[in-house]
Amino acid sequence: MQEEKEKILEAGSFYFLNQQFKMAIKIYRKGLKEYEDDPDILFNLGIVYESINNFDSAKECFKKVLEKDINHEQAKKHLERIIKT
Repeated sequence: MQEEKEKILEAGSFYFLNQQFKMAIKIYRKGLKEYEDDPDILFNLGIVYESINNFDSAKECFKKVLEKDINHEQAKKHLERIIKT
């Protein structure tokens, strides 16, 4: 099961790094159907949304990450940055 999640994270990262943001979003959203509210997938999805200036969706993702893991420092930093803009 963990191996499948890793494949989702790798594929999403691949598309993100190649600036194929719609595909990255599609991969991560599909992953969330299988791994509902997974903090790693949600965080990466939030990063993609933030990169394309979809701040409402990014904020929602980062908030969900922090609901699952209150100590997720990167999610805190990104959420604070979005709120300030």
